[in-house]
Amino acid sequence: MANSIGKYTLVRKLAVGGMAEVFLARADGPMGFQKKVVVKRILPHFVDDPRFVEMFLGEARLAAELSHPNLVHIFDFGNADGQYFIAMEYIDGPNLRVLNREARAHEGPLPLPLVAKIVSLAAEGLHSAHELRDENNQPVNLVHRDISPDNVLVARNGAVKVVDFGIAKAANQPHLTKSGMIKGKMAYMPPEQLAREPLDRRADLFALGIVLYELVCGDMPFDATSEVSIIQAIMGQEPLKRVTKQRPDVPPALDAIIARCLEKKPAARYSTGRELQQDLERFIQSTGETVSTSDIAAHVNRLFPGESEVTQNARLSDLEGVDPTAASHKSASRPQPERTDQPSTVSTGLSHTALSRVTGGQRRVGPFAALGTLLLLGGAGAAWWVSQQSSDKPHQPEGVVAPPVAPVVDAGEVAQAPAPDAGSEEPVDAGAPTGVVAAHELDAGSVKVEAPVAAPRPARLELRVRPYATVYLDGKKLGDTPLAVQVVSAGKHTLRLVNEKLGKDVEVELSLKPGSNVYKHNLKE
Repeated sequence: MANSIGKYTLVRKLAVGGMAEVFLARADGPMGFQKKVVVKRILPHFVDDPRFVEMFLGEARLAAELSHPNLVHIFDFGNADGQYFIAMEYIDGPNLRVLNREARAHEGPLPLPLVAKIVSLAAEGLHSAHELRDENNQPVNLVHRDISPDNVLVARNGAVKVVDFGIAKAANQPHLTKSGMIKGKMAYMPPEQLAREPLDRRADLFALGIVLYELVCGDMPFDATSEVSIIQAIMGQEPLKRVTKQRPDVPPALDAIIARCLEKKPAARYSTGRELQQDLERFIQSTGETVSTSDIAAHVNRLFPGESEVTQNARLSDLEGVDPTAASHKSASRPQPERTDQPSTVSTGLSHTALSRVTGGQRRVGPFAALGTLLLLGGAGAAWWVSQQSSDKPHQPEGVVAPPVAPVVDAGEVAQAPAPDAGSEEPVDAGAPTGVVAAHELDAGSVKVEAPVAAPRPARLELRVRPYATVYLDGKKLGDTPLAVQVVSAGKHTLRLVNEKLGKDVEVELSLKPGSNVYKHNLKE
């Protein structure tokens, strides 16, 4: 690794992803002047790709126009020895996902007035971005498109910053994303974004509402164990779960604010970030409490005592994958490995033609073949599924059966997902469907179709452990929760959960049935 980029000395790498890498860096000046910054650099193998370079330049141009206390500041942009980079403000403090997890692990949920204040400040920053005007004083109509807990930072001094406009788009900006692509964290997308319809600022307010819901409840407003079920929950006709179903103690005023943010029709949501901010401030006043940035700072410093550089490592949304269905369950103080995968950032370049070839050249396919294609192709299949939906019809693809959602059960129990109807052709998780090829077998020229192979149905185990644990399955270490769904053989397995901070070492015997199983355990009980 080079020791510098332009005038910036690189201290250490923070994250790396599909398009860029991020470093903690230092700007040096005369008389011993030093300032910490974050430097984002396009990866070397994309330097010669005009499309990626222009996307990177577009981010720099947009971000440089933004100036507000609740938005991260861009200091510099340049090209040093063929390396394009952006230098931005360094924020010493956690992102909201980390803050929420740490609070729940050690103190319980963050106080509601404090949560409302943090989101209010984020809404103020977003409103400023949404109001951006060009040199002719015309609205730019900027939409962030990737609001999530990872992209809201809380500094040690109590400042709240919305970050990473890397996939933001303005109405007058060239659409560099290929047709068929959806970019952003799926669990925070409004229905119109999943349906690839035109977006406005209300898409960001829906996502911020999901963030607020997650901070209040410690969970998402839907039960989903896969990308497909997330899509179905958000795009379906049923409203998302009200906050009071998960936390009956939440005041009606806050419940109403969140419900309005999560309206599936944009016209029913808040029309501006300022409207949302004003309602949140009124809620705080109704509690009889006052919340200032010093109160936010006190919480951050109490949860992260004596630490430094607790943020901006693996936090930029186009650099890190996050499991959105595993919200707020892991302590942030444990060291995390660098992440280069992107399980929750959906981006597909597969054409409808290629996917049609995968499914035998037909738009209408058998229910389980279509579902199998989605599951095998992951984000690509899910994005294609979305692209088939009509905005004025119920978002259920013709001929496709909705996958079951595994229920959550108390510690010591394993839940079996509901079985399909008796008239179904085959079980949902029945191995590789006929005529479906795994994603790694796709190439630019043709698609190889495997012959049907009879395979025993595996068990899919999803672990929901609070606050977090190191997981061992049959003596093999799987890592720290939250973990991806584990595909194992059906039958008996030994599960061990270890949390050294709590002094917990729990071992249980699981009997897993074919299909989806969910195991929930609260180590604090």
